[in-house]
Amino acid sequence: MLRQLFRRAALALGATACLALAAPLSLAQPAPKAGGTALIALIQEPGSFNRFLTGQTGALLGRMVVEGLFDPDEQGNYLPLLAAQLPTQANGAVSADSLSVRYTLRPGLKWSDGQPLTSADYVFTFEAYRNPASTPAGDAITPAWQQIESVTAVDALNFVVKMKRPNPGYLELFNIVLPKHKFDSPVLTQVHAQSRLPLGTGPFVVKEWRTGDAIVLVRNPHYRQAGKPYLDQIVLKIIPNREVAMQGLLRGEVDTLFFPTTGDLPTLIKAQKEGNPIEIAMQGSKSWVEWLWLNNTSNGDAKRPHPVLGDPAVREAMDRAINRQQIIDQVFGGLGQLTGSFLYSGWAAVDIPATPYDPSKASQVLEAAGWKKGADGVRVRNNVRASLRFQTISGDRTRELYQQLIQQNLKDVGIEIKIQNVPSTVLFGGYKDGGLMKRGNFDIAMSRDGYVVDPVVWAGKFTTPQIPSAEHVEGLNFMFYSNAEYDRVVDQAATMVDMAERRKLYTQAARRFAADRPALPLYSSAWGTAWSRRLGGVKSVSWNGIWAQSADWYIAK
Repeated sequence: MLRQLFRRAALALGATACLALAAPLSLAQPAPKAGGTALIALIQEPGSFNRFLTGQTGALLGRMVVEGLFDPDEQGNYLPLLAAQLPTQANGAVSADSLSVRYTLRPGLKWSDGQPLTSADYVFTFEAYRNPASTPAGDAITPAWQQIESVTAVDALNFVVKMKRPNPGYLELFNIVLPKHKFDSPVLTQVHAQSRLPLGTGPFVVKEWRTGDAIVLVRNPHYRQAGKPYLDQIVLKIIPNREVAMQGLLRGEVDTLFFPTTGDLPTLIKAQKEGNPIEIAMQGSKSWVEWLWLNNTSNGDAKRPHPVLGDPAVREAMDRAINRQQIIDQVFGGLGQLTGSFLYSGWAAVDIPATPYDPSKASQVLEAAGWKKGADGVRVRNNVRASLRFQTISGDRTRELYQQLIQQNLKDVGIEIKIQNVPSTVLFGGYKDGGLMKRGNFDIAMSRDGYVVDPVVWAGKFTTPQIPSAEHVEGLNFMFYSNAEYDRVVDQAATMVDMAERRKLYTQAARRFAADRPALPLYSSAWGTAWSRRLGGVKSVSWNGIWAQSADWYIAK
């Protein structure tokens, strides 16, 4: 069935793709040759490729289309991409008081339609960001952006950003840029053409987006690197069932998969050892953690605590009742690490051990808080049953396995868990679309998330101003967590340049978060990427995945 799906996609794209699919595999990687089509299995369809409007999936895949001023290397050090240099106080681009930053573009950059990229586009992007009619989300909703006072073009290649206060995240600004010439006014929403079909400076252009079916990218004829990209096209085939997508990769019908989970890795490693024509790059546990997001409110109403999860004792008991090591050992073959900190990577990492598995202590905590077991074994307090919905993306058999382990762990201490998985578009949908997490219409949700390089954006997601509402639909605080102390230290850290002082503040934030338990970390993912040997030029950089290097991909014939 999957082979037929991809054959139809290839036929629709022309004979080149069909020939590429039929090309024999070779262990030797020849010199890059232009032409051909790469096929990517996409389990979760993004809402947009425009990083102004999208979060994790769309932002990462969008790297093939839309580029930022800077890009982190494998060690997390920022390097110039569209920028000519890194602005610093040493080179005079950052003022002594850190309130002014001059950004300089590389000369000769063009949009994918051939129009020049200039500083006017960055001024326009800021105007669109601050326009009340726009609906920025994802990378645009960060403390770094919120601290901009003004953006002024000096000339075609230089623009100056004035800050309201010192802004340590200034290198994370403008990883998105909008083409001024494609807008009648500085307003961008999900319905604008630049949402799904954005112009960019990246190696590829979105040619077609068939909702629920496929996204077709074609070579950008105005890409800044001569002779690149090598591929003619990249087709992202939407396959909501992870098992079907995995089998497609193992059979050579798919060139790569977005994203293999930790649970996929044992299968991939075993398949490679058995001779399947795939490559695997392991990246350790630098970036991603699997989380249980706990709804702290009653259906997103900040004035009403959740009838069960609003009790800190229940959250503590859940934390103690879950056997995380069992998940790592039984589901992931030992791949993964335990962590108790929401700041677990990079310079700001805070070493907080994972809560030990202790169901007896969990039961004691619940008893002391007045949660008594009923005749059916489910705890009750004030006529409220400790019964919770538990949701993640449907069709993910690996997650379903450890959902069942968690379900049993919590049953053992008197908490009833009802697994009700749903499609990603339902769980992670926008506020106006009735997304369960945005609306607070859930109890426990499970997903993988993390931060890139600097924790300023990640920590800011969990502050009170980030709580979603009808007036703030772009909010990212899906736990509806609100703590004044946490807000204060995270806000201070977002305005300090001194790294030592920032680390102290983030340590306070991490300890506050761990004590409140608005979300529970399950494990730090062993992260890897797998791709077919017919696809050459693939590199895996932990912060970006393989997508930022798509210009180097080629068909290894």
